[in-house]
Amino acid sequence: MDSILNKNILIIDDDERMLRALDRVLGSEGAVVTTTKWAGDAIEFLIRREKIVDLVITDLRMPLVTGMTLVYAIHLIFPAIPTIVLTAFGNPEIRDECLRQGAAAFLEKTLSTSQLLAAIEKVLALQESDPRTSRRVMNNEKMTSYENIKPDKTN
Repeated sequence: MDSILNKNILIIDDDERMLRALDRVLGSEGAVVTTTKWAGDAIEFLIRREKIVDLVITDLRMPLVTGMTLVYAIHLIFPAIPTIVLTAFGNPEIRDECLRQGAAAFLEKTLSTSQLLAAIEKVLALQESDPRTSRRVMNNEKMTSYENIKPDKTN
């Protein structure tokens, strides 16, 4: 998937297994992945501007600072950076609120590699074509187990 090749993706999740799985999958597709377990570290990383971040993927339920708060803060401070919310605890009300707060997409765990990559591709494609509209890319996407995330071997 060329659309994520060399893209800088920041991932925030308090689940170490999920961070490793996403890092492995996105890295194998050519993305440059930075991970953190805490939302405060993510904001600090963005503020330091050590490198341009093309996309943020965040869990919703995390200690201290939730993904919803993080989405709001990123949308407020860095409106050009699209954010994808990934959660195992979604419902239509939470999805709608995340999208209102500025999320570009709302994805429900469990997830498959191909669905995750398709969602990322849509968000990045819209961001590149018109950064002002990237926040409204997608609604809810159902996904399958992250325990089995593996790069697709379709080539």
